[in-house]
Amino acid sequence: MSSELNALQAARVKTIDISGRFFVIDKNKAIIDAYKPLKNECSEYAVNFALLKTLIPKKDYEAITGIVIDKTDLKEVVADSLEEIAHTMLAYCTKEKKTALATSFHFSAWDIQRLKEEDILPTVIRLSKLITPLLADVKFMEYEITDIMLSSLLATATTYDESIGTQGTTSNDASAANIGINTLSLTMMAQIRQIRLLNARNKKLNPEFYTDLIRNTRTQHAATRSTGIQGHVLNKFGKGIANQQVNIVGTNLSAFTDADGFYSFLKLTIGKYTLQTSNEGGDSDLHEVEVFYRHITTQDFSL
Repeated sequence: MSSELNALQAARVKTIDISGRFFVIDKNKAIIDAYKPLKNECSEYAVNFALLKTLIPKKDYEAITGIVIDKTDLKEVVADSLEEIAHTMLAYCTKEKKTALATSFHFSAWDIQRLKEEDILPTVIRLSKLITPLLADVKFMEYEITDIMLSSLLATATTYDESIGTQGTTSNDASAANIGINTLSLTMMAQIRQIRLLNARNKKLNPEFYTDLIRNTRTQHAATRSTGIQGHVLNKFGKGIANQQVNIVGTNLSAFTDADGFYSFLKLTIGKYTLQTSNEGGDSDLHEVEVFYRHITTQDFSL
């Protein structure tokens, strides 16, 4: 249980970190400051972001425990995932002039949150059936909605459906610092959703910024309720290597490490995968990894 809790909280903080870095880039800040409600929301986010960084250094992400999980959290995961898919589907439908299909994807995470408990799983199934026929379309592939993503979402929605009528689970090892981290991270995830809503005005005014903000505020914790792989690529001195590509052999899936050498594949189905990366000389480093249901497997590389 503890490894799953660590992964969920770490992924939330990673979402917050990626978003926070995006907001303070000079060219982005100029656009944000031009719209007062967005500026105010991002300013408050920056204050919370600074506080969060004092609570837990980035190097200690994997040591975090004490996050609260329950069916409310599962519903939030489904809602956030569906909202991301809806944004992507609307972009696809607009470009391909699929007006009728688009009508099924005019919703937000808040709309999903307001659904009755028993309607969550049927909604996911219905929307998945609309998307599945498109997966083999070359024009659709560039939008990066995959069968793995849909399977992960369906697994999470099924887990939520099975939790109906239960009280959920709360960890009992939360320290005062972890309680603060949990509360603040949940607050900031809500702020990110608000910022995405305020960003709607930029769809026409600054379309490039609009798209970049959506991409850089994507929820990272959605897949930790199903399966995934994460780890670091390190040099011979044990330091993280930035911008290092990691591939899943036999698929078109790849990830690039961040400034600390961290990478992740957060939306996978259960099974065995072969990870590959290369050193400066072009020699490949391969690792076979097994992924289990609702578990994040850690695999590091040393080059």
